[in-house]
Amino acid sequence: MKDAISNANFPRDTQGRVYHIGVRYGEVANRILTVGDPARAKAIAQWLDTEQESGHKTFINQSHRGFLTITGRYKGVPVTIMAIGMGNCMMDFFVRETRAIVTGTMAIIRFGSCGALNERAPPGSVIIPRGGYCIRRNLDYFCEQPVQPQTSRQPYFISGVFHADADMSERLTDALTNVLAPLPDVGPVIAGGLNADGCSFYSAQGRQDPAFWDDNELLIKNALVTHPDTDSLEMETSMLYHLANCARGQPIRATGCMQAFFNRITNDAIRPETVQILEPAVGRACLDALVDTKVEGEMDPQGTVWERLPTASS
Repeated sequence: MKDAISNANFPRDTQGRVYHIGVRYGEVANRILTVGDPARAKAIAQWLDTEQESGHKTFINQSHRGFLTITGRYKGVPVTIMAIGMGNCMMDFFVRETRAIVTGTMAIIRFGSCGALNERAPPGSVIIPRGGYCIRRNLDYFCEQPVQPQTSRQPYFISGVFHADADMSERLTDALTNVLAPLPDVGPVIAGGLNADGCSFYSAQGRQDPAFWDDNELLIKNALVTHPDTDSLEMETSMLYHLANCARGQPIRATGCMQAFFNRITNDAIRPETVQILEPAVGRACLDALVDTKVEGEMDPQGTVWERLPTASS
């Protein structure tokens, strides 16, 4: 931010823009599709209504912390597409700061990529988890003098399950099935299992790195023993479900889907040409499911970036 900021507890500038995302009330719609990669966000934005169709300019903002916000309309409905980068903390910034500037129910779909943890999810499949859990590195385990010796015996903590919005997940599954059915070399659509979020890409996802002490050789096995119906492993979707479950007052409805880039069991990887087919199709399905989701207390368009402006002839 170039402007002065206030309130160390929840920083904003004098225009009301939240600190990390760099947007304010009226610049983010109630329905949000979030991705990690800015290029993916821009590619999905091709499906938005044209400025002539929507009656306003498409709003685009790049924050100083790397968040890309694109707000327009899809099939006449206000939507925001936001690229947030990778990891739990980026998801936390995104959910909390958008919640602070959006009134009414928020509906969020996360579209990401993942590693699959069973053979039924080959690279190129799309996974819609009904819920998710988190895997956290226990820093006390690696400390010479742990503060809490009673919990320092295990190198990683595996949480319980946080549930997605069932209605949104069903709508997303239907939309993905319809969009992907005619496409070659993609799929299947896999719904109903669980997602695991690691607090890191390497140690908390069981990747072996001889340059560091991680004690994670049995991590994936232990996660599957704790949650046998786990389909996927990544770093954001379970955190989204967790925060949606923890929202107070104004509800947050959330679901997500991930394209399987790797299968961690077979060690197979997705092909670049499959990604080129898959990403725009999945993005479109996400938008279809999003605008079909009911939102209570939706914001009045007046004064927002999606307000329909009078034409010159009117």
